[in-house]
Amino acid sequence: GEEVTVYRLEESSPMNLDKSMSSWSQHGTAAMIQVLSQEEMDGGLRRAMKVICTWSQNDVLKLGQVFIVKAFLPEVVQTWQNIFHDGTVLHLCLKEIQQQRAAQKLIYTFNQVKPRTIPYTPRFLEVFLIYCHSTNQWLTIEKYMTGEFRKYNNNNGDEISPSSLLEELMLAFSHWTYVYTCGELLVLDLQGVGENLTDPSVIKPEDKKSGKMVFGPANLGEGAIRNFIAKHHCNSCCRRLKLPGMQ
Repeated sequence: GEEVTVYRLEESSPMNLDKSMSSWSQHGTAAMIQVLSQEEMDGGLRRAMKVICTWSQNDVLKLGQVFIVKAFLPEVVQTWQNIFHDGTVLHLCLKEIQQQRAAQKLIYTFNQVKPRTIPYTPRFLEVFLIYCHSTNQWLTIEKYMTGEFRKYNNNNGDEISPSSLLEELMLAFSHWTYVYTCGELLVLDLQGVGENLTDPSVIKPEDKKSGKMVFGPANLGEGAIRNFIAKHHCNSCCRRLKLPGMQ
């Protein structure tokens, strides 16, 4: 197996995510993982491997559990090299995890305000940062989801035509994030298995222009927001959440 060190994005108040401050753990935890297979990944920014945890200190990764490890493709790293210079891969991994945590915090609040009549509680997976010793490489790791993988909308703001309450809820969540943050953020690229989501794009309007990247490289900025506003069809969940129309 491969020896890795696992780092977590820790919370000051994990039970109240909406009021919590995030900070990176200073000390990593050791674990061993065994590669099972290469996996296909949608989106073209990263490649993925399916792994199993064979040993872990303090149960940081659950023994015998299957995980997905994701690595940024060399061409993506090259694109961002002129901004980050040294440690580009580490920066990209940190941004990716911070982006997922921002989405986690928003969905935590969303689940508290949505009407009780909606029987779903969507959530984003927890993502860890890992350092692989043999390849001298920074990667991200998250739980492997079994079941039918669905995509509800894209990072450019295009959405599916919903055919179930769960699908309507996912699209309404994107709409809600924009209203709740007063247009500061829009969570797109909603995808996953059932209520478990991963790999969102948290779109921040000024990101692309300034060359600064608050969140991951999949952020398409203003263009995605404009496209979402133009194409989003309010559904029964938007109405139950009393969201104003986007157009």
